[in-house]
Amino acid sequence: METAVDRRVIRVSALWYTGISLAVVGLFLMLARVVGGYPPAAIYGGAVWSFLLSMIVTMPVVTAHFTRRARMEA
Repeated sequence: METAVDRRVIRVSALWYTGISLAVVGLFLMLARVVGGYPPAAIYGGAVWSFLLSMIVTMPVVTAHFTRRARMEA
């Protein structure tokens, strides 16, 4: 059974890892534009790929951090 703390941890960590992933996509797009010479399909495909990979990597790390922090506060 989920408690209010569990729901809060899920909500806050989802905001954080989504924000981090969007920042990675922004950085990727900025670097792709600066370097230049890539077709639009490669840029947008790379942005989607960067988003998915950063979500996979940051999701467990961020969720574990906020879970640990919630346990210390409780």
